[in-house]
Amino acid sequence: MDTAIILAALAGFFWAANIVIVRWALHRVTTTPMAAATVGVGVAALVALAVALVSGGTAPTGDDLWRFGLVGAIAPGSSQGLFVAAIGSIGPSRTSVLIGTSPVFSVLLAIAFLDEGWQAAIVVGTLVTVTGGALISWEPHLLTRRVGVLLAITTAFSFGVRDVVARSFNTDTEISAWWSGALVLGAATVVLAAVVTIQERRRTLDRLKGALPEFLASGLMIGLALPTLLAALDRGRVGIVAPLSLAAQHVSVVVLAAIVFGAHERTPRILFAIGLV
Repeated sequence: MDTAIILAALAGFFWAANIVIVRWALHRVTTTPMAAATVGVGVAALVALAVALVSGGTAPTGDDLWRFGLVGAIAPGSSQGLFVAAIGSIGPSRTSVLIGTSPVFSVLLAIAFLDEGWQAAIVVGTLVTVTGGALISWEPHLLTRRVGVLLAITTAFSFGVRDVVARSFNTDTEISAWWSGALVLGAATVVLAAVVTIQERRRTLDRLKGALPEFLASGLMIGLALPTLLAALDRGRVGIVAPLSLAAQHVSVVVLAAIVFGAHERTPRILFAIGLV
């Protein structure tokens, strides 16, 4: 469990770095959020695959391909575009707080499908987390940006589904977290690329090129974050790993965003909400 805690915290830091990088990059590219997400996840898949090949280990089986492919289609496949759009709409710190409600979904789904029991601490933590998310959702100036809030909460739900499905599949495989991460990210890249192709048609390549090179760093962080999170889920319960990873993400993203973007990302309301979540 100690290893799971360390990995969960490390994954949270990588996710936080990605959030800040995405916000920074969005102001420097002319492409769409979905195309930017495709580039970031595609680079991440290559990073995870490279580490998996170098580290060796058991090769994926046919069952591994479809199982982790399904996880990738859920998140980040279906969620990454929503995630990037939310950051562009309401900023990295607010997005991070709202996505921080994902452990609520993770815990509820784990109880329903993985037989993880209720505990008093989980009930209290869930209520406090919801309160923190509500503080951000109801910020007066965000009422005109309800779409950004909705995008962030939808992303949080997809992350909760991902955690539970990944935990379930991890118990039935012998491949490393880097292999499972490469499969998840590879499937997500296919899903995102298909969506971009449908949306942009002949402009697809131009849109993808427009996200380079700014989203290369985002891809590197995702490529480190997801396998690290999967490794944590392989070693610990969803009800422990998911909240801890998000807590580390919140602290990290506020510190990093305050350094990069200034006071706008460290208002008293955000700091209080981050403490609750």
